Amino acid sequence: MADLYHLAYVSDVMLLQPDEEPKQTLVNSRLQSILETAAKNNQKSDVTGALLFSGRHFAQVLEGPEAAINDRFRLISQDTRHHNVTPLLYEPAGERQFKGWSMALCVPDDLDSPPVIANSKPSPGSVEAGNLGRGIVASLAAAIDKRARKAV
Repeated sequence: MADLYHLAYVSDVMLLQPDEEPKQTLVNSRLQSILETAAKNNQKSDVTGALLFSGRHFAQVLEGPEAAINDRFRLISQDTRHHNVTPLLYEPAGERQFKGWSMALCVPDDLDSPPVIANSKPSPGSVEAGNLGRGIVASLAAAIDKRARKAV
């Protein structure tokens, strides 16, 4: 597929408003809403991917047709549940890493070696950003693969 792209980004989580008391049930409910909406919209657009939720940060990989990836990322960048959205990797992909997953959820415990996502993120387009993006793709793909093998 010539028009297959990978996009990896990181953002700061903004699931609670400043005046809201931190309650795990509220965070879980809002995270579930993100996943359900993403899965529905991604499926319509032939986009697959995975979302890493660390509590403080999101790291996400989207893969699919270039126009669909651009559209999804534009919407994510405008979503108030994300702050400091930083693109890390945007490049053609040889094959899908998240085939069959319109949106998989991972947490750091799912990963053998979670990527380090600090408050100071690398500059988009930099070598460091690309390396972090590729690391996120590889880590999430390995976690999803491990999950699939356990299910068999």
